[in-house]
Amino acid sequence: MTPARSEMRASVILLRPFSLTRDNMRGLPVFLLPLIAAGALQAAERGPWTEVQPDAIRSHVEFLAADLLEGRATASRGHDIAAAYVASQFRQAGLQPGGDDKSYLQRVPLLEATPVLPGSSAELVRDDDTYTFEYGTHYLPNADFSSASSTLSAPMMFAGFGIDAPELGYNDFENIDVKGRIAVIFNGAPAKFSNEKRAYYSWEERKLSTLVERGAVGVITIDSNADIKRTPWERRVAMSWIPQMRWLDESGQPQNAFPALKLRFRFNHDAATQLFEKAQSNFHAALAASEEGMPQGFELPGMMTLSATTGLRKTESANVVGLLPGADPQLKNEYLVISAHLDHLGRGTAVNGDAVYNGAHDNAVGVGVMLEIARAFHASNAKPRRSIIFVAVTAEEKGLLGSDFFARQAEQQEKKVVANLNVDMPLTFAPVFDFVALGAPHSTLGAAARQAVAAQGYRLSADAAPEQVKFIRSDQFSFIRRGIPALVLSAGYQPRNPSVDLDELRRQFLSTHYHQPSDDLMLPIDYPTAADLARVDLRIALTVANAPAAPRWVNGDFFAEKFHTVK
Repeated sequence: MTPARSEMRASVILLRPFSLTRDNMRGLPVFLLPLIAAGALQAAERGPWTEVQPDAIRSHVEFLAADLLEGRATASRGHDIAAAYVASQFRQAGLQPGGDDKSYLQRVPLLEATPVLPGSSAELVRDDDTYTFEYGTHYLPNADFSSASSTLSAPMMFAGFGIDAPELGYNDFENIDVKGRIAVIFNGAPAKFSNEKRAYYSWEERKLSTLVERGAVGVITIDSNADIKRTPWERRVAMSWIPQMRWLDESGQPQNAFPALKLRFRFNHDAATQLFEKAQSNFHAALAASEEGMPQGFELPGMMTLSATTGLRKTESANVVGLLPGADPQLKNEYLVISAHLDHLGRGTAVNGDAVYNGAHDNAVGVGVMLEIARAFHASNAKPRRSIIFVAVTAEEKGLLGSDFFARQAEQQEKKVVANLNVDMPLTFAPVFDFVALGAPHSTLGAAARQAVAAQGYRLSADAAPEQVKFIRSDQFSFIRRGIPALVLSAGYQPRNPSVDLDELRRQFLSTHYHQPSDDLMLPIDYPTAADLARVDLRIALTVANAPAAPRWVNGDFFAEKFHTVK
């Protein structure tokens, strides 16, 4: 690091409001510490954030990510133990029970569906030729939540990304009709779409709803090049043992199961090349055109027959819900929800002899941060004006099911949820100068985040990987889709120690450890950074809870308009 840059960073730290703690002083030059201490003491402010302790977060993480809990799979004994632990911590933090029957547990009824290998097949008949595709080598079936055994024979229609976006002048269906056909679509959305539009139109539920509206009877999804870079085919196959789930409504029907789409399969690029043979464009040309943003669709010759056998089982898992009642007679009936998902993947295929998918970063750290925020509120005897609900949600790894169930129940009970702060995989590998707040540009929560980050002595950075559409890939989206502003805070990209390569740590985690047994307590976790993240979230929570007006979307925001909200 050059002297000029060192001096610049030092001046930024000195000029910002700063809550001086032992852990956020680490990594600073020794000669600066007396100056920083003097400035901080002059501007010292007391608040619940001063109660946050790194070792408390460590204790939660070390328990939740231990092999004893066997990876906390949804509806497993390990998850039940984790839920009981969180409930005990909520009680100790003085939170009122917010679950069923005056308990902390909110039961989520689930239908588990596991694809059965011997019963699946995919066969294409074109002209006088028959092409048989192999499970794992060419395709993976999605679970069928409607039937234990299904077969679908139909012609195919290619429909680009499967997107109809009138406001963008983009329509993959303009010159085709998918009615009665198996739609073949690419995953994701064109890179030329803005970040929020790419996130929305990549959303699988939006795509499947569009196909149902247009009369498709099945779907074959093919990964884009960006998908393959993030999740190679071999990794999808290795993870295909994980059961899929949907939550059940009051009549016992699985939600968002799309029964009109009788079967859904995923094909890799080798198989896709065969599907596009003798079509008006070959596969690689079609993929390139779609990725460049060209809407397109055309018939794929031949008759496709898909078959799948699915093991179906009803089960349940629990969200853990605690309530900190608001102190204001009027505002106490408005709720801020602070969430973190408790589940991970459980036990599965062994990697290097290890079959426990512990989920330390994903998401024991997030739950530990949430629990410490709750404890700090209690320890400081803070009295926020609005009520705050803390919820450790289940089944995030199954498709945001626990948070979707919680948000749906809140709607039915007419609880006015005004905002969500979600903590998911904050990736606190090492001390940093910055935090990232997903969702900050979309609502007035962004201003609260900027103020809180600065008050804690950090910078606020923009998302460096918007193409991963993370804003819709965790539990905050269960609130966003209901018109509720949300924010997700994570560690940033600027290491306090210049010898630490944060980009490499992040890349290695996502490519090697994410959703693997190696996401365990052997990985680096910087608990002082996690504690500062908790302090920032706590500051944001207090701002939201005490403000005269509830958070609102920025005027003209895309998500606000799509979800028809005035919140």
